[in-house]
Amino acid sequence: MIENILKADMRQRYLSSRQNREEGYREAEYGDSMEVMTGSGLHHGAAGGASAGKGGSPYGRLLQAVLAAVIIPLALWLTGCGGGRTPVEWLRECNRAAHEYTLNGGYLRFRQEAENVLRTERGTLTRSLRAEGEMILPDRERYEYREEVRSDIGEEKGGSNSFSYLTLDGGKTAYVKGEKLLEQLGVEGWVHYTPPEDRNRFFDYLKLVDRVTTADREVEWLGLEEAEGVRCAHLAFDLSGRDLLELRSQEDTSLLEGYQDLGPEWLDEILRVEVWIGEESLLPVRVRLGTQYNEQGMGMTYTLLVVFQGYGEQPPFPIEKPAVCVEAK
Repeated sequence: MIENILKADMRQRYLSSRQNREEGYREAEYGDSMEVMTGSGLHHGAAGGASAGKGGSPYGRLLQAVLAAVIIPLALWLTGCGGGRTPVEWLRECNRAAHEYTLNGGYLRFRQEAENVLRTERGTLTRSLRAEGEMILPDRERYEYREEVRSDIGEEKGGSNSFSYLTLDGGKTAYVKGEKLLEQLGVEGWVHYTPPEDRNRFFDYLKLVDRVTTADREVEWLGLEEAEGVRCAHLAFDLSGRDLLELRSQEDTSLLEGYQDLGPEWLDEILRVEVWIGEESLLPVRVRLGTQYNEQGMGMTYTLLVVFQGYGEQPPFPIEKPAVCVEAK
């Protein structure tokens, strides 16, 4: 019940028309998307939409394949050098530093911005989201979330949803509050609930770092540059549709059957992954992903930016249980 309200009526509103390709895209997109980076994530991910099996739309499965790439643990095989370390050394040191920082109960602030855009002959559908908050590692976290949808397809022109989130146990239970909870439940203030296992909205910092600092593709050294006010090593690597299909099939060979009816064009599309690592701290500062796909009058683009700041700082306020809350029934 709580999860349905947190997702508001965004899916119902934008799944009302049954236009084959637009429907497939929306089914994949209007679940929630942050899980693609964290494995648990702020949001449920593409799995909340079209199935990866035969029953899902090819476009829904395409999006799942693209976004699932970053949640697959891979062996590290990198070449090149820069900044006194090879790319493999930069990523290994970043992974080590992040684990050590987490083990020591470090504090940090984070910001996530994502945008999904569908362009068709009938118009454009755009979904954007922003989540900004802070955490005391490994499991205390709070953030503010806002989602907006803009459309000039059909009669629906857009909508929005926002809520506050707080957890003290890595998302096993959570406190949430927002306008939709007030409207639909008549509850003003925090609601304490236990989310379904596959709807954990916890932003898992360490799992994200593990995913973006391991890859079995050649990684580019892009130099030392400033990011978020910090001098960083900038690294990047690409994954193609063929790579994604291969990696997904390593997880489950039955998935090959589910992707077999996708057009061959998407196999050459690229997901670009970029990572900025602090030169002195060796901790991740910024992660960015982007991809696009075009076929037969329809185009899809996806971008995701995650920023980390505040390493080594003390939390300005404790992250603790709200003084007043209502238990969800």
